[in-house]
Amino acid sequence: MALFHIEFAVKSFISYFALIMINSTRSPKRATQILLAAATLFAFASCKQPEIPEYQAFENFTISKIGMKESVVSADLKYYNPNNYPLQLKRADLAIAINNKSVGTTTLDTLITIPKKDTFYVPVKMKVDVKQLLSNALTLLMSDEIDVKVNGTVRLGRSGFFINMPVNYAGKQKLEW
Repeated sequence: MALFHIEFAVKSFISYFALIMINSTRSPKRATQILLAAATLFAFASCKQPEIPEYQAFENFTISKIGMKESVVSADLKYYNPNNYPLQLKRADLAIAINNKSVGTTTLDTLITIPKKDTFYVPVKMKVDVKQLLSNALTLLMSDEIDVKVNGTVRLGRSGFFINMPVNYAGKQKLEW
């Protein structure tokens, strides 16, 4: 419905613009201003918010540092870009929970180029509370599947224009032992 209104407004503006251009051959400055306004309106009307990349899995899970209170783990989060154009990931602030227990947060502050209609990986490194990890340890060892939740925000964009988008994923992850 909103798309119809935008298209109607653009078509009406183009018709109005054509009439003004015909009548303003004596005022090139006015014609230039109207042309600039039309180009700006067209650019904004053609912009569409990108679809958020789809979380698929985590891979390459490693424990970098083991401590009594805190450990450092890293993994590659696998995503799929459903958009027909490449994107750039500028920042990500994510909270990760396994089996409904928070295991940590991560911040990515590196520019990653995301190919169109393809999978890509986001490397994450986070400090994990050992108590939370140990409370999940028995469940993790005895099952071949876990519940994973990833929540937060990502800053996505293209051509230098970036927007913050929410990330809310909940699903099952198969474990390979």
